[in-house]
Amino acid sequence: MKEVTILATLRRGARGNEVRELQRLLLEWGYNPGPIDGIFGARTEQAVLQFQRDQGLAPDGIVGPKTWGALQSQQPPGYQTYTIQAGDTYYKIALKYQISLSSLLAANPGIDPNQLQIGQQIRIPVPGPGPEPGPKRAVSGWIPYWVQSLAFQSVENHPETFSSISPFWYVMTSSGEVLNLPNAEDSTILSFARTHGISVYPLITNSFDSELISSVLNDPVIRQRHVQNIVSKLVQMDYPGIDIDYENLYVRDRELFVVFLQELKDALSTLSKQLVVSVHAKTNSTGAWSGAEAHDYVGIGQAADIVRIMGYDFSWQGSPPGSIAPASWVDQVLSYAVSTISKTKIELGMPVYGYDWPQGQTAASVTYANAVARANQYNVSITLDALQGPHYAYTDTLGINHEVWFVDALYFGSLLDLVNKYDIRGICIWHLGIEDPKIYDIIDAKL
Repeated sequence: MKEVTILATLRRGARGNEVRELQRLLLEWGYNPGPIDGIFGARTEQAVLQFQRDQGLAPDGIVGPKTWGALQSQQPPGYQTYTIQAGDTYYKIALKYQISLSSLLAANPGIDPNQLQIGQQIRIPVPGPGPEPGPKRAVSGWIPYWVQSLAFQSVENHPETFSSISPFWYVMTSSGEVLNLPNAEDSTILSFARTHGISVYPLITNSFDSELISSVLNDPVIRQRHVQNIVSKLVQMDYPGIDIDYENLYVRDRELFVVFLQELKDALSTLSKQLVVSVHAKTNSTGAWSGAEAHDYVGIGQAADIVRIMGYDFSWQGSPPGSIAPASWVDQVLSYAVSTISKTKIELGMPVYGYDWPQGQTAASVTYANAVARANQYNVSITLDALQGPHYAYTDTLGINHEVWFVDALYFGSLLDLVNKYDIRGICIWHLGIEDPKIYDIIDAKL
């Protein structure tokens, strides 16, 4: 323990070398007392107050024996040196090192954060020892075949972020076959994923066709054939598992779908393969429409290793304009989900897209880049909303009024906060290739 030297009691208005020593110690602790000028002014007082609050001392702004003792006798956080790289901002650096922006500013007095130069060195406060970090949450992403090259670029740019990916590669048939979709079994994707330790859980779809999946579920012979064809494909391609994305089921097939999943899981278990099931979001057992009701969370959660809840399309192409996934709704979705499925199995399907609704018409999908460019094109400001998503309105060249809602990193981060709140397994992004690139900074910081 350091020797403690008790100096004079200081308060606002004091001057001299002891104030300089106070300011120096505050700076070492990561607080910003202003210039080291020996003048106990407003900024020094605010730094003292914050230090006292953080140390559990009476926050009176007066530096007496207890405050001097805390400043001197404990080990202040150290610093590490960081060299500014292209594209760096204080915001990105603070996220990267999981420190507050204010502590970063305080550690670097005299450096203008708006004038950073490549090669410039700054100090990064190193927090004191704390609890060991837990394992990072799983991060996955869906890769549609129709934008496969673009979507895969997100994985290539951030291989350290992804634990798995799910390319849209297969479709079922009424006879139980498993057919390849365009661009299926891309060797470049498979090789890259293998090299970087990213699991590939290819997705099989029923093309949103209620009758197609119903005909298979209701015929035990075809249903078993379908199970065996899925297993054969996994063995042939050496996949670790499969993502079953069977949507828009009839409510009458609710139980049979669980039976099918249990049969498939039994077959996969003997091969140590995993069953991933994607389901519609809902806040209670029936949900807001028949497709959601047909997904029995309890039964699916018992059969599957991973359940991906598609937490988006609260407002959809055929609905009135609005948030893609309001945080309040996602909160309710996850609250219901963890009451029916083990939280260690749940991944939240998270949106990164948007919609542009022409007045009185069906919406068109937009990417993050589309949405921002369109606002610039029509010279309208974007309303930022951390809980509902950014949005704006404009009038096109034909005089038609539009409303646009989409997803940016700020809003994405609010949804990640819910992932952490409910302590679920992780997330799956719908879909890669169209996102705000800043979401990866947020993922790294929050998950």
